[in-house]
Amino acid sequence: MSNESLNMEGATLPSISRIAYMPVTLFSIIMGLTGAAIACRKAFPDSVMMHSAGFFLGVMSSVLLTVFVAMYVFKMLKYRDEFLHELRHMVRINFFPTISISLLLQSAYWSGWHDISLYLWSAGAMLQLMFTLFIMSSWIHREHFNIAHTNPAWFIPVVGSIVVPLAGVGLGFHETSLFFFSIGLIFWFCLLTIVLYRLFFHENLPDKLMPTMFILLAPPSIGFIAYTDIIGSTDLFAHIIYYFALFVFILLMYNTLTFLKLKFYLSSWAYSFPLAAFSAASAKFADSTGSVIPYFLAKIVVCALIGLIVWSGREHTLLIF
Repeated sequence: MSNESLNMEGATLPSISRIAYMPVTLFSIIMGLTGAAIACRKAFPDSVMMHSAGFFLGVMSSVLLTVFVAMYVFKMLKYRDEFLHELRHMVRINFFPTISISLLLQSAYWSGWHDISLYLWSAGAMLQLMFTLFIMSSWIHREHFNIAHTNPAWFIPVVGSIVVPLAGVGLGFHETSLFFFSIGLIFWFCLLTIVLYRLFFHENLPDKLMPTMFILLAPPSIGFIAYTDIIGSTDLFAHIIYYFALFVFILLMYNTLTFLKLKFYLSSWAYSFPLAAFSAASAKFADSTGSVIPYFLAKIVVCALIGLIVWSGREHTLLIF
């Protein structure tokens, strides 16, 4: 059953019943908002206005995360069949780790509050491992998957592990952070080959999934930040990761017209987190190397990202189910 049909059915029901059709992909909104909040602080360290904007986005994302988690737990308990349908869906199953990644990003955002950050990080890391094991096992054992089902959203379950070190290193969990980083890095290499093969040699992605192309930008961007946090410096490999992220960003910008022609979908929130991650990575690269271009690039991307979030919010995203 398609998202549209689910939404249409949900629209005829009382408000409380619409929770049955709440898509797990809504948590990508939390990722985008929290990522933008972090990027505002990284790209504009001396700007009171941007820090205020980042604080507003951070608080709003925290409130929304609390609401979304409560609603989704209610869905799991009250509407078990709809929950299981989503869990078995060939595309939407890959978006369940957006829950754990949202918790991990919130942990990074609230890093100044040690206990809050620790609780969020612990819950996020445990959920991330559980989702990774469950979804990878599903890929291995389910026979109905084929190459046509592959899309950039496949990066989310396993490569999401790269997010763990963002707060984990600062909390003192160096080896645990390295464990998760290793999972994400190796499977990024593996999945990148599979996804590119699908994009090059098979039919185009449907319009609804085209925004997920920006997910290609997230692994190298977050990977650069996580790697430099773990080793405490910017070495040759760190440069390679960042410059690959820069190339992916340029490639996506080269295809801007293709993305501008698309209608707004819930998947359009896939633009936000990768751009936020790239902005934060550019700011950190500029700080560690003194490069001027990444410094300005970080600021430009953050400003564009805030405009994108405002545009997405005007599309009544939160009312679609």
